Amino acid sequence: MPSRRTFLRSAALSTAAVAAFPRGAWSAPRTLRPGDFMMVDLPSADLTADSVAFLREVGVRGVCLFQRHIQSEAQTRGLVESLRAALGPDVLVAIDQEGGGVLRTRTLPFAPSAMSLGASNDPALAESVGAAVGRGLRTMGFNWNFAPVLDVNNNPANPVIGDRSFGSDPALVERLGTAWMRGLSAAGVAGCVKHFPGHGDTQVNSHLGLPVVEKTLTTLDALELAPFRAAARAGAPAFMTAHIVFPSLDPEHPATLSRPILTGILRERFGYEGVITTDSMGMQAISDRYGRGDAARMTLAAGADLVLALGNREAQVATAE
Repeated sequence: MPSRRTFLRSAALSTAAVAAFPRGAWSAPRTLRPGDFMMVDLPSADLTADSVAFLREVGVRGVCLFQRHIQSEAQTRGLVESLRAALGPDVLVAIDQEGGGVLRTRTLPFAPSAMSLGASNDPALAESVGAAVGRGLRTMGFNWNFAPVLDVNNNPANPVIGDRSFGSDPALVERLGTAWMRGLSAAGVAGCVKHFPGHGDTQVNSHLGLPVVEKTLTTLDALELAPFRAAARAGAPAFMTAHIVFPSLDPEHPATLSRPILTGILRERFGYEGVITTDSMGMQAISDRYGRGDAARMTLAAGADLVLALGNREAQVATAE
């Protein structure tokens, strides 16, 4: 299983992507900076001098690009090259390219949704799709993809998962999700399974509110947690957290801010040693209740390695502070 020390090396990246996040894994002594724990987005499709100055001042080591940043393959490659020139060859450049309805770049071949792959029940096909997605992303310079989704789609009223899930059977989600992740890694792009410990049985969109999932640990073990447990065993490079309260696991904090969940379950019970990143801390489930700075401190104390500090400059500064 790749540890944080070897994050992304298993993907055999041609760029010397980051060997670790700051949890004691630097190869040489250095003073840690706020940006060591942050990934941000950019205000525009151009890397301006003002953005470079901010990224360098804070020490940011990761940038996530969205559809608004991607105008063409050539423009995107140029943007990624500019990021590496400004921040160093090890900068993480991430994207959400799941397939189906979640495709940040429309210039690459259209990848089928997880649900359509679930209908095929063909792990070899899922692996080949993951590999195709990875090859396309790598040609544009990306080294990290926030996919696949391992949420079990077991609530038809769910407003945010839908065809992003491989299905309602946790064994199917496990089988196809880990295959998709293998294909992605084989193509040279690290994956990130999400949204731990499971966003499938919610009726609230965490972009807009704070979902609560009232299930016993026994039920969660059999359904929501099963694919993630398998992904930990399979050596997933990274996990992304869910902004959801699970009272049976932690009655007070959403998973993103919960030490019993991130450390107690994922680290200690599942034995996971890879990278834990948050979902966007700009989602209202977090930002409206905790504020950017306090939430960043809480998630790192809970066991996360990286804060996804998306939003305007003011929000990113608040996170850094």
